[in-house]
Amino acid sequence: MHRIIISLAVVFLAASAVTARAQSAQPTSPRTAPAATRSQADCGGFISGSAVSRDLFVVGGEDDDTHSVVRQFHTGNSVYLASRGKQEYAVGTEYSVIRPAKDIFGTVRYSGQTGEINRLGTPFEDVGRVRVTHVSSEGTVAQVTFACIPVAFGDILVPYFPRPIPQYTMNPRVDRFTPTDEKKTHGFIVAATNNYGVVGKGNIVYLNLGESNGIAPGSRMRIYKELAQASIPPETLGEAIVLSVHENSCVAIIVDSFREISAGDRVEEE
Repeated sequence: MHRIIISLAVVFLAASAVTARAQSAQPTSPRTAPAATRSQADCGGFISGSAVSRDLFVVGGEDDDTHSVVRQFHTGNSVYLASRGKQEYAVGTEYSVIRPAKDIFGTVRYSGQTGEINRLGTPFEDVGRVRVTHVSSEGTVAQVTFACIPVAFGDILVPYFPRPIPQYTMNPRVDRFTPTDEKKTHGFIVAATNNYGVVGKGNIVYLNLGESNGIAPGSRMRIYKELAQASIPPETLGEAIVLSVHENSCVAIIVDSFREISAGDRVEEE
């Protein structure tokens, strides 16, 4: 009986080993994941190559008896809306709240940066989102339903459209010293949100590539540093996924980084 038990155990172990080898031999599918969180997608800002209407705007809000221009409003607060034109508000309508991104010009990160940003258009930062709750002859009230940063007097309102979040396949890391391909689309990082000088995984950057270059949400970009020295190959710094696209520019999120990445570094569409 003892010998029979041992024999059965040996057979079972052999079968388990065969099964394990068979399972390990099966190819594993690359994992797909969202390129960004909802907050990252909705708070990335943008550079608009066309004029943005400033007819609708915030003029104040609750608990603001002195009508202070420095009063700030957060998620859940009510704000008052106004219009310079003949546009009328409707209860239930949602608006994105934006403002000119002046801080992006605060510090020059590379030679010619200010001119390059202006060439692409007007940079805006995302402030948040509001929904109209009351409309009457005495005024319009909306509730702040989402805030990237506090809403303030003078902030601009534009129609809200949900930004799709592209999926990307998490492939093995790219080669650190892959030669550039002149047949592919090339550009560079014009700036980063909040005018950051150094960025890495999870940060939002603006590229000088847009619809006119055939770029679309989900486009994958290799970020590299190109040194103007002989016999030194370009060094891959990381990868980025395009979140949204405008006429001459796009917003991208860095999904992988080997080392620090800076405004002015180059990109190549993969």
